Amino acid sequence: MKLHTTTLLLLGTLLAGCGGSSSNAETTDTTMNTIDLPDGLTMIFFDNTTSRQYLYDTQSEKYEDMNSDSTQNYAMSGKHGLPIVWFHESATGVDQKIVMLNDTFAISDENLSYQSFHYLGHFHEANNEKHFAAHSGDEFNPDNNASSTKLATLNSLNAHLRQQEEMRVKIANALPSGESLCNYYALDKEHIALTTTGQVYLLSEQNGTLLPTQAAFGLEGVSYCESDKSAIVKANDHGVIIFSAQSQKLYLVDNHGGDFHSHSTWDIDRFLPAGFTPTVMTSIIEEGTHDH
Repeated sequence: MKLHTTTLLLLGTLLAGCGGSSSNAETTDTTMNTIDLPDGLTMIFFDNTTSRQYLYDTQSEKYEDMNSDSTQNYAMSGKHGLPIVWFHESATGVDQKIVMLNDTFAISDENLSYQSFHYLGHFHEANNEKHFAAHSGDEFNPDNNASSTKLATLNSLNAHLRQQEEMRVKIANALPSGESLCNYYALDKEHIALTTTGQVYLLSEQNGTLLPTQAAFGLEGVSYCESDKSAIVKANDHGVIIFSAQSQKLYLVDNHGGDFHSHSTWDIDRFLPAGFTPTVMTSIIEEGTHDH
């Protein structure tokens, strides 16, 4: 059995030229077995009932309590939210950001404002250490002299969320009769859909119409799905990671020239503290990563 105890730092700045909350606290995680999740992923798990929040790095196989320093903008003690990943495209490239939305926000009902989210942050690496920093929603308040950069960022995020909502409706309408969409991820030309009955569907564009490309399949321990108690994130160029709060598991769903299938499964309590039962998660990925 391989055991290890290491340290993960939460430090840094969010955007060049602007101030933001960052952590310089150092904590050491508990020892645990090697997990072997796909490399290159940095995940955030959140329990919307207890507000507990942990970061997990699949490369180092370490976790960090993100609520340990209450002065940080990303601390969520006593708050409720829904974390999402946003691939923010700009003139300088793509920056993967984590947005902790209010759990009551829905882009189908309203535009996102500074009051619609708790924090917006991102990760970067320096000296072989993970760094995370976040801005609070209040920093994007135009009445508080929010910079033009922040206001433009808010507009871009709104455009992204509206685009995602349009895709959600399109995929929902393409599902077979009797199925309702719970969650989805667009992976290159494939759209991976998880239904409220816990079934996984693969769809792709065919002559301008979104159609199923293979037989649906289930996930071990999943009999139902709720959108705010599940997540689908990119694992690599070949597949995704699906999270279910019902089963408290992660599922690697991928293909290599054949049909998509559930390739590997991990119990959450194998790599996060005992007794922590997240309701949702999200993740960023180091582009070009492939560990399979």
